[in-house]
Amino acid sequence: MMRRVLAAATVVVVLAGCDGSAEPDTEPSDAVVTSSPTSEAVDPGPVVECPRAVAEPDPQLPDEVPDGATSVRLCDGGADEVTPPLDALTTDVASVASAINDQPLVSRACADRQLPTYQLAFGYPDGSRFVVAGRFTRCGELLVGSGRRAKAGPPLRTFLDLLQAQRSTTTPPDRMFGPDSLDCAQPQQEWTWPLGDPAELTVAVLCVGQPDRPGEARRATIPPDDLATLVASMERHTASTADVFTCPVPRTEHWIVGANAWGDPITLPHGCLGPTIRPGRDWRPRGEAREIVRKLVKNAG
Repeated sequence: MMRRVLAAATVVVVLAGCDGSAEPDTEPSDAVVTSSPTSEAVDPGPVVECPRAVAEPDPQLPDEVPDGATSVRLCDGGADEVTPPLDALTTDVASVASAINDQPLVSRACADRQLPTYQLAFGYPDGSRFVVAGRFTRCGELLVGSGRRAKAGPPLRTFLDLLQAQRSTTTPPDRMFGPDSLDCAQPQQEWTWPLGDPAELTVAVLCVGQPDRPGEARRATIPPDDLATLVASMERHTASTADVFTCPVPRTEHWIVGANAWGDPITLPHGCLGPTIRPGRDWRPRGEAREIVRKLVKNAG
């Protein structure tokens, strides 16, 4: 399945509270990192990989991201809400660290044990790693070593913006993502937009059935020429759902799952007016695009 292909293996561990009583992560690569200034001449060393477990409070670690990181990777937080990009950020890593360290420390106790939405793993030239966990709650959203900081949104947005900028200066890796690797159960990636932008689709399948039973859905691979027509329509033929208060519930629905050239999963679930491009905006294909969709629905098997 696509998520198995794309996602790094993660051990689901319940996130401890804010009292610092949790046992430290015993992975050798997560040892305390000695701060050192970043330099262009420094060998970046091995690019960081995602941790096997979810970060927990560690009183032996600093409460901020140490200086000197040369790579940072977005990882799942254990709640299966983020599919990690296959590529790490290796440019302007310090800006992601600053987006975390600029958040104020939160001193109040937090009883919330919600799993993080995401983790950011920072890698250093000596092979060490420092992991920050982010969750969207009202209490200490960032777990940073021995401390908690306020907001999980700014660091995630900073990482995504910089990863997009990095990709604009390079070419995608030579990987083949075929339609057979796509799964009709693939969810829409809400937290990692714009990595899930349908305008970047390079391979896709149309699924027909009941969304709550995706394993039974019929499938139709979308040919490249038809996909180009559909993507062009997605950019032009959309409608706001802001004023839609009730949605029809058809017996069967159709939705699209796919990926871009970088391997990021892209999903258009069925919304009120048609497949959802992004929250609050549905696609209403017209003309040739509408005929292609009708043909795909009819031929799905």
